[in-house]
Amino acid sequence: MSSRNMKLDEIEARVQAAFETTEQRKRDALLAWQALDDQANQTRLKTERLRALRLAREAEEAAAKASAARSAAAAKRPRRVAAKAP
Repeated sequence: MSSRNMKLDEIEARVQAAFETTEQRKRDALLAWQALDDQANQTRLKTERLRALRLAREAEEAAAKASAARSAAAAKRPRRVAAKAP
C-alpha cells in the first residue's frame, strides 16, 4: 500500500509499529547474546576446574612415582658393613 493514499495518522501508526518491532528484535537479540555469553562463561569455568583437577592428580601421581623410585633405589643398595677385626 502506498503512503500517498494514507492519512497522516495511519502513516504514523505504521512507523510506530515498525519501530516497536525493530526494538523488540533488538531486545530479543540482546537476550540471546547474553545467554550464549553466560553459557560460554560456564563452559570456560568448568574447563578450568577440570584442568586444575587433572593437573593436581598428575602432580600427585608423579610425587608417588618419585617416592616409590627413591624407596626402591634405597632398598637395592647394598649396605656396607665394616669388617670386624678377628
